[in-house]
Amino acid sequence: MGKIIQFPTRNESTRLVEELEIYEEEIQMCLTDLQDLNEHIVELTAEYEHLLNKLCTIQGIKLPEEL
Repeated sequence: MGKIIQFPTRNESTRLVEELEIYEEEIQMCLTDLQDLNEHIVELTAEYEHLLNKLCTIQGIKLPEEL
């Protein structure tokens, strides 16, 4: 009979480290998406305020002053 070669098995720590790396990548992608969404919201808000001010000017409406 030939000698049986044992392949190393992954231990629990190795498996957990691999899972942590997967979660870390997913979190980083979500943070990037969140940053992109936040920048888009800022741009939309600025454009909204611009259009609102233009409409108020056309209609002769005075907006209350911000504090």
